[in-house]
Amino acid sequence: MFRRVLSQASLARNPSVCVLCANRSLLPRSQLRRLVSHPPLQKAKSVAKSGKAAQANHDGKSVAKPVKARRVKPAASPTERIKGRKRRGNRPPPPPKKTTKRSTKQAPEPSVDEAKAVSIEEKLASAPSESKTLKEALLGSEPTKRKRITKPKTAEELPIGILSGDELDFQPVDVKIPPVPMLSYGLDRVLFNPGVYRLQDPRSRIYNFDPYLEKIMHVREFDFEALSEYKTSSKDEDLLAITKREGSKFTGSTSSMSGVLQHFHFLLSHWRELNHDRLSRGFPEPSVNFTKITKGPSAVLLRWKNGTYAIDADKSFDSPNIMSWLGHSLEKLLTTSRGEFERYRRSNSEQPPSEDSSGRCYHYSKLGNFLMRSQLDAHDPRLPGSGVFDLKTRAVVTIRMDHKHHEQGSGYQLRYDRGEWESYEREFYDMTRATMLKYSLQVRMGRMDGIFVAFHNVERIFGFQYVSKEDMDSVLHGQTDTCLGDQEFKFSIRLLDEILQRATEKFPETSIRLHFEAREVQTPYMSIFAEPVTEEQADEIQSASQAQMREFERDVVGVRKDDPQLQAEWQTIQDRVDEVVEDELEQEDKSDTEAEPASPEEAAEKSEQEAADDQALAAPEPVEEGPLMGWTLTTRNRVNGEYVDRPEDLTPIDNWSVEYNIKEIEADKQRQLYNKIKDRRATLIGDKRKEANDYMKQYFELLRRLSSRGREWREAQDKIDAQIGQHVYKRLGPDAEHGAPFTPAEDGGRMDHGIDTPQLVDEALSVIEEVSRLLEEVPAVGEEKS
Repeated sequence: MFRRVLSQASLARNPSVCVLCANRSLLPRSQLRRLVSHPPLQKAKSVAKSGKAAQANHDGKSVAKPVKARRVKPAASPTERIKGRKRRGNRPPPPPKKTTKRSTKQAPEPSVDEAKAVSIEEKLASAPSESKTLKEALLGSEPTKRKRITKPKTAEELPIGILSGDELDFQPVDVKIPPVPMLSYGLDRVLFNPGVYRLQDPRSRIYNFDPYLEKIMHVREFDFEALSEYKTSSKDEDLLAITKREGSKFTGSTSSMSGVLQHFHFLLSHWRELNHDRLSRGFPEPSVNFTKITKGPSAVLLRWKNGTYAIDADKSFDSPNIMSWLGHSLEKLLTTSRGEFERYRRSNSEQPPSEDSSGRCYHYSKLGNFLMRSQLDAHDPRLPGSGVFDLKTRAVVTIRMDHKHHEQGSGYQLRYDRGEWESYEREFYDMTRATMLKYSLQVRMGRMDGIFVAFHNVERIFGFQYVSKEDMDSVLHGQTDTCLGDQEFKFSIRLLDEILQRATEKFPETSIRLHFEAREVQTPYMSIFAEPVTEEQADEIQSASQAQMREFERDVVGVRKDDPQLQAEWQTIQDRVDEVVEDELEQEDKSDTEAEPASPEEAAEKSEQEAADDQALAAPEPVEEGPLMGWTLTTRNRVNGEYVDRPEDLTPIDNWSVEYNIKEIEADKQRQLYNKIKDRRATLIGDKRKEANDYMKQYFELLRRLSSRGREWREAQDKIDAQIGQHVYKRLGPDAEHGAPFTPAEDGGRMDHGIDTPQLVDEALSVIEEVSRLLEEVPAVGEEKS
């Protein structure tokens, strides 16, 4: 009955409020503590109030005031609310309150508790409010202090440049070159078949090619002195003459420029991940990133040469290894006949063939102020474009990991197509993360179609694979259409051109040492540092590891160069190097740079790129700090008018432009940042590398076991071959004697009809001789008839 009366009374006063709400409003307020951001402040206020009340009660002047019941007004309708807002909006502001004499009286002095409360309030108000994150509150840690980014009031206008692929023209330079060699032993079949072409089929034991290719001639038996010496860009007089004739300012070779151009790919592609769609599902957790050494800083020397600049690779951390020497001998093996290659054997009494013509085949290309040189390894007219391709010899993982002790890893075999170990899939995967980007850039600089890869373990060749430019773009750019990679290459050359222009304007008519490093951060950028060097300093940098090179040539390869003049020159250079190295060893190394130990793939790539071993000599640096200039390069991609992190699935009809900004680094920060880049490079490939950790030791032990097991397996296979003999593939069937008729393919000659090129040539020559003989007899028959 009482509840009903209360409900009726509440509804009469406030009809819009429900019964429960009306009854709840009559209950006393809950004594809940209010959640506040600063509990000490509320506590101080309560202490002040309680103290004031206690003081009033003590004086006997406090009188309890009756609590007035607040009347609940009926809720206003939406129309009344709108009218009320309009009236309040039109109402003039209230007049300022007048000061009275009462207000001018001095306020009573605060009590002790009030003073404490006020002081606490002032401290809290003056202290910066540092809010904790949920993670910091749970862990009980101090709040992270975040730096405020203060923007300048008047920012200066940045000189933004814009590049468009249509405006950049990559032109071939017309230079007469001798004939480029072709593949021998019928290896051209590999060019027109995707995937790996094994030298011997493991199931039927049939050799697809001549078994002579299987066993590699030892480096001590090959006469390397018969080969033409490789010339760097600064020492190639023909290249410098062509550069002047074409009016170019900068020149370089594929090997000297590819390391720097890799960093432009990282920058322009916003660190695009690798595409491993070609790998099998059973391959364990492939990494989509490049190796640390591939991403590490790159250095070059810009050598001043009487009006032009030649780019040489910085060889301060180079070290000798057997793979570079085998690369030269295997290139000869794959492009010469068996009899001609045997003439390069040291024990052969015949004179090796001269390399004056075939060893100097180059493509020259031009873009902007750049003229590029690319050596031509092999050629096949049936391939698209120029028909030229590069020869690459790929050593197995055990050799790449420890090239100094290659004898221990030479037992490793490639037995399977797919799998984590002893497979071609593993070798291809390592190549994608370490060297494929460099191969792709070299192919584009030389206007080539692809690369021909020979897999080996220093003692034997296992198989071959042709990787076209489209195949490499699928891994690196995520698409087989080469338009994306072609445009990115042109953008890279153009940006490198402008950076070198600024460096030569700052330090004119002198040699310059440059470091490049793309930084993998949220907003990718590239750091570039230019340091002028004298010709003597440049020679010391390039010859820092010559002592190791000559020792390797003498002990492993057996090459001896006894030219007295050459010996005197190198003795003088080496004396200067020893003095600089000795001075450096006496100095205290103050670098605190620490890096994570390289992964197995990175260590393998370290050996492959001919970087320094554990005893590599440090690059001779000037003792005194000389002039230095640094820049940062930032880019932004725009496709069809929209800004994107990176172009995806680009087509020839899409419009891709690049905005860029090159800014000088503050002078007081240049030296410190430059030293950090040099330390990072030395940590990755130089003498500052850490010793192998426990994981790496276990990894090396695994590779040794695989090599030992593979050697036992190979010995058993050789015994089987000795019993049953070696059988080479030979065509069978009705048309095996004369061969199938050859018709040109519509796609530029890429169709493979299974015809061996040597057999086809022999048959064509016999047919030509027979036709010539018949033509000679035709006039005689005609005369008799007349």
